[in-house]
Amino acid sequence: MVHSSCYQTLSGQVAQWTGRANCQDAGGHLALVTTAEETSAIQAYLLTKGLLEVLGWIDGTDAATDGVWLAGSGEELPYIGFTLGEPNGWVFENCLTVGISVVIDLTCDSNSYVQYTLCEI
Repeated sequence: MVHSSCYQTLSGQVAQWTGRANCQDAGGHLALVTTAEETSAIQAYLLTKGLLEVLGWIDGTDAATDGVWLAGSGEELPYIGFTLGEPNGWVFENCLTVGISVVIDLTCDSNSYVQYTLCEI
């Protein structure tokens, strides 16, 4: 639990939009990271889950306008916390992922690096 948010990981190599739907089916929504403290707490949670070398989907996309990151609700994200060098300018990398030491953008389809979806329940 972080700031009264509970998290759940859903396994599977799926596209971000499928992960979003899976979170809704589980009674929650794709995790929205809003502070550096929350990023650190989530990464510590992922470490306890043994998710050491993989990434998971979190809420955020710049598909509508490159460089303008929006939540699924359509609101601009107040904080992202990208890893140094990210986003790396690739216009086709439009969705956010988190790992135990990174926050990066990747293509939104199912990607071999993305092994789970992080839901906020």
